[in-house]
Amino acid sequence: MVGIAVGLGLSITALACGGAPPKSTTPAGSAEDQAAHQPPTRLDPIHFRAKRDQERLAIDAYDAAGLFERAAQRLREGAYDDAVVMYTRLVDEFPQSRFAAPALYNSGLCHEYRERFQDAASSYLKLLKEYPDSPDLVDAIFRLAGAYEKLEAWDAAAEAYAQLLTTHHDELEGIEQVEALARRGASLIALQKLDEAKFDLRKAVQMFREGRGVSPSDSPYFYAMAQFKLGEIVHAKMRDVELPADETAVKPALEQKCRLLLEAQREYTNAIKVAHAHFAAAAAFRIGALYRDLWDDMIAAPPPPDLNEEERQIYTEILKKNIRNLLKKATVQWERTMKMARRLNLSGEWVEQTMTELSEIREILASEDAPSQADRELSPPDAAKGDPPAGTAP
Repeated sequence: MVGIAVGLGLSITALACGGAPPKSTTPAGSAEDQAAHQPPTRLDPIHFRAKRDQERLAIDAYDAAGLFERAAQRLREGAYDDAVVMYTRLVDEFPQSRFAAPALYNSGLCHEYRERFQDAASSYLKLLKEYPDSPDLVDAIFRLAGAYEKLEAWDAAAEAYAQLLTTHHDELEGIEQVEALARRGASLIALQKLDEAKFDLRKAVQMFREGRGVSPSDSPYFYAMAQFKLGEIVHAKMRDVELPADETAVKPALEQKCRLLLEAQREYTNAIKVAHAHFAAAAAFRIGALYRDLWDDMIAAPPPPDLNEEERQIYTEILKKNIRNLLKKATVQWERTMKMARRLNLSGEWVEQTMTELSEIREILASEDAPSQADRELSPPDAAKGDPPAGTAP
């Protein structure tokens, strides 16, 4: 393909039907749609490209508005690679056009649809750097942070949300602030910055509950997410409490674990009360996991150091018998989770995990119902073969 200079040396220009760039996560519509919202204010040049088709030379004439419309059509058709090529050409050839910033934004969306999140981040970053006055700026930062989440670049994601909450705070609606706080809190959890995360998540929950700038029609998704993540923080702290072998130290450590378990259960219960189906199922599963995790931690705790190998085996079997109620509590909770999932026709990650864990625990409980070595040690010797049971007449 042969590119021909603008106007072939002539000062040929055409009106660009410019308008408001795309908002939120939706791609821009046609140039005509944009023109309906804002009158044109700039003349964009017409570019020509020549393409030889066998013996024929085809000339393609286009301006920024026309190229944008072509790209948007390919985006709507799902031809994301073709759309990106056109959006990139638009930005390269018409960098001063009002369509350049929307083209970068839509290009980022195309990369997201193809799960090329690094390329998406590059498009959004270029928009932020080269078009800082774009009306799409706030939306682009949200999309950039989302791309970083997909890449598990948690530091960068947390920084992007912090930028929204500080530099662009006054531009955010109440529900957008709740979203930024909840998602920043989740990023900070991934970075193990639990106290910072708790502050943001608690603020998100408080904002939504108090209705500060939040409409009754707004989705409770990020409210439920923040409340669920608060439970995750306490849950993680519970798992971090180690149970030592020292008998004098194990009791206070176990008491601390149990206190954190109950606190985490309260947070998860509050998440269920939000009544968002996804996070209700997640929280219900995690309540069961609290008891399973406590059981795992107690089984993994080192036994008293003065026991020999046989005594350790007996100690472990007696311990399992004494704490099997934890597994029963987990079973009851997960059975409730499955009932809720069936009632609400839920599926997905949390329901699958519930089914898997429930099956596993039932196997553990069944295996523990078999006679153990401890039972055999405590049982009286079997009567001699052929002798009648004790206490019965011959």
